[in-house]
Parts: sequence; C-alpha cells; structure tokens
Amino acid sequence: MTTKTLGLGTILARAGRRVGAAESLPAEPPQPLAEPIALASVYRFADLEQVDAVWEKRQPGYIYRRFGHPNAATLEALVAALEGAEAAVACNSGMAAIVATLAAHVKAGETIVAQRGLYGGTETLLREQLARLGVATCMADEPTPEAFAWACASVPPDGGPVRAFLVESIANPSLKVADLPGLAALARSRGALLIVDNTFATPLGCRPLQFGSSVVVHSATKYLNGHSDVVGGLAAGPPEHIDPVRRTAAAMGLGMSPLDAWLTVRGLKTLHLRFARQQTNAAAIAKHLSGRAGVSKVLYPGLPEHPDYALATRVLSGFGAMVSFELTGGAPAVDRFIRALRLITFAPSLGESETTVMYPARTSHRDLAEQDKVAAGAGPGLVRLSVGTEDLDDLLADLDQALEAALDGDSGRGPR
Repeated sequence: MTTKTLGLGTILARAGRRVGAAESLPAEPPQPLAEPIALASVYRFADLEQVDAVWEKRQPGYIYRRFGHPNAATLEALVAALEGAEAAVACNSGMAAIVATLAAHVKAGETIVAQRGLYGGTETLLREQLARLGVATCMADEPTPEAFAWACASVPPDGGPVRAFLVESIANPSLKVADLPGLAALARSRGALLIVDNTFATPLGCRPLQFGSSVVVHSATKYLNGHSDVVGGLAAGPPEHIDPVRRTAAAMGLGMSPLDAWLTVRGLKTLHLRFARQQTNAAAIAKHLSGRAGVSKVLYPGLPEHPDYALATRVLSGFGAMVSFELTGGAPAVDRFIRALRLITFAPSLGESETTVMYPARTSHRDLAEQDKVAAGAGPGLVRLSVGTEDLDDLLADLDQALEAALDGDSGRGPR
C-alpha cells in the first residue's frame, strides 16, 4: 500500500510518517512516534565528496537551515500529498509563499493579472511592493475567465507580457468562488501560470491542481495549523514550478522554522476532524443568519442564493467554514455587535478551533483605499466570521444576543 491509495483522513492522522506495510515494523533502533524537532542550523560532513553529493542532491541530507531541514521536508511532503502535488516548499508566512512564488516566476517589465478583492495584504503587495520593483498588476473584476480575458486585453503596451494569474479559491472576505477550470484553460492559452491561494478552502475543500492550476499556496497559519501558534505558508505544485520557488525562498531567507513546521504537522493531524465540524457549524450559522433583522446580506458558498453556488458545487468538496454578513447599521452596528459578543472572540485571523470574528475594513483590508475596500467586499457593514468547533447552540445564542445589541444600540459587553 502506498500513500497515493489512502484517504486524506488516514494521511492526516499519521501526519509526518509514510504509511504502508514497509513502515509497519519498527526500524532499528525503534523510532519515536512523534517526529523530533531538528533545531540544528548547520550540518557536518565527512569530506568534500560528501558535501558535493548532498549539495548536488545525489545523496539525501541537509546543509544549512535556510536551504531546508527535516521538519520542513516532512511538512512539504504532507501538504504535497494533500494537494495531489509532486513538490511543495514551506515558507515563514503565507505572504512569504506568495512573494516567493511571484518572484520566482515574474520579473520586472511583466504583468500579473489578479482577482479584485484578494486578501488586503496580497493587494498591498501587488499595488505597492511589486509595483516599485517594476512588476505591473492588472485587476480583474471577477474570478472568471471572461473577466480575466478582458483584463488581459486591457493591459497597456508598456505593461509587458502577462506571466501569472492570481486568485483565491474562496475569496477573502467576499467568499466569491473562482472558476478554476476556466481560468486554468485561459492561463494555458496565454502561457501564464495560474496561482491559487487555497487557504479558505484547505486541501479538504478544494484541490486546485486537479483543475489545471499551476501552483497552490496556503497560509499555514490558518486551518492547516489551526491552533493560533504558528505563522507559516506553503506553495505546492509540479517540480518545474516549485523548484524555482524553493531557490527563491532560500535566497531571500523566506524558509519556515523547524518549530513552526513541527507545530503545523501536529496541527494537520486533526484537520479533517476540525474542518468537518467547522463546516457543519458554518452552514447552520449561515442559514440561521439569513433573513435575520439587522442582517442585510449573508455570504456563504453553500447557500443556494449565493451567486456562485452552482460553481461552488463543481469546484469545492465542501463549502468552507467562513461566513461573511453585512449589518444594516454599518460601522456603528458592527461596533455594537462586537462589543456585545460574550463567547466569540474578536481576533484578526481565522481558521482556529474556536470561533472568531473580524472586521475586514479595520484589519485585513485597512490599508486599502475606501473604494478598493468596497470593491473587495470589505464595506463598512461587513463582518467576517471564522467558525470553530464549539457546540452550535452556544454559537447561535451568542450571535443572537449580539445582533439584538447591534439593533437596539446596547453597547454593553457581558463577561467573557
């Protein structure tokens, strides 16, 4: 039996170990069940012949932590298996994975076409940092092949060739779903890479490489780790796309630390359990909020009224655990709502085992201009809920009493 024939839950439960008949007997001496943390910054060699063999990858081994280490290799192999990829590289943040991927494949004088409404940090990277390095960005209004074809056609002559498309499988915070098969076909026809941020969907909810995407990236800080004690990221795909990313990450010092890699592997052992419960809770909360007084809109790909529902049923294996909704009273109502929450925590991240709420206009998208916030879906009344694993009744009760406070102007907060 090989890992290719195993279910994702089995792979995850044994995260960090190959599974099969050959691994059923202990090695000599017996090996630890939990992988050790390899904190060494440098490795020793017997002679010049050995260092050449390791450096040229004729012999397995490690040289210097910035180039790779055992804990990163374990995590990379695991995420590659989850995504159906041949290779992966671990970076020190989700943004580092995006930076390394774009820097490896796009150079000054070339253009990236990106989905409008990406995570605010990604949009800031494109508009400010990459722009000053000579890489142009053209924004497509929707994550569809039609919108991306129009954006490609609108690139000015001095914008240079389009080298990459950048989308999110489920967008942050609008929860739009990308048409991955159509975008992959368009990217191929133009000789561009399709890079997909799969953080919200996880490999359990979407495997973009199966639809023809070139590279998939993750913020491991979120669902993969799931415990709010890691900052990390990964890029996965075929070797011809990932090998340049690995070299770029090493050259720029973007590699993940051994402890963060170890903690991410540990967190991944329960991803299938956590994410199943989180999705069940999210679907129930989305349905519960729909039509509630004071809530003007609920965004969740699993609701039939979601504009991308039909597409979501084709490209997603699950609808995710993020729910966005708009309060009719705008920012003042959001403030009252957050102050009134007693169980749900206000925290600017997502994917934890506990439910958290975030206000994108003041956190993830705060550096964008007001019109860009609205275009991204981060308007003044939008609240983003990262649904956790708690008992559903407790979450619904807390949401209900906070919504009542948002409606009647009660700004008091009960004990947490």
